[in-house]
Amino acid sequence: MSDTTLSRRAFLARTSIIALSVPMILSASTQARAAQAQRAEFTTLSAEEAAEFAAIAARIIPSDDTPGATEAGAVYFMDTVLSGSHKDYLPRMQEGLIGLQALAQSRYSSLTYHTLSTQQQDLLLAEIEDEEFFRSMRFMTIAGTFTLPEYGGNRNEIGWKLMGFEDRHMWMSPYGFYDADYAAKGE
Repeated sequence: MSDTTLSRRAFLARTSIIALSVPMILSASTQARAAQAQRAEFTTLSAEEAAEFAAIAARIIPSDDTPGATEAGAVYFMDTVLSGSHKDYLPRMQEGLIGLQALAQSRYSSLTYHTLSTQQQDLLLAEIEDEEFFRSMRFMTIAGTFTLPEYGGNRNEIGWKLMGFEDRHMWMSPYGFYDADYAAKGE
């Protein structure tokens, strides 16, 4: 993050993948979908941690003229990813959150990140953008916003709508201009 505003496309292009694996995310997805659909209580995150993680996700993919990570239920996805057999990531995430809260305390005399103004939140995230905690939060936010809805995020297909993705069971040919010549040749 920098002093200039990034477009969502530019921000997502800068995203790096962290130690969380695709199988880890997929295994947590079914439980996350059920939890977010029922607005269930969090199973792993405390209420304070959930509020903080949700606030961070809301700054990574904000709700502005379009819905963001909040509406997509990304925090429910995070809660599930950090539970069960993947609890070994939870202490690192909690340590990162404690570090962010300490930064909020030293800069703005606030015990929590989520109570800061959005401008203050953005400034703090800019300070930690190269840390593992932020990279992990960014990855889980993006995964929780744009994943298949059956994996626990992307509530009401909000992430897909942001990208302009149209979910169809089957696409009819020609799929695109590159297939038209192929079809015309009868191949």
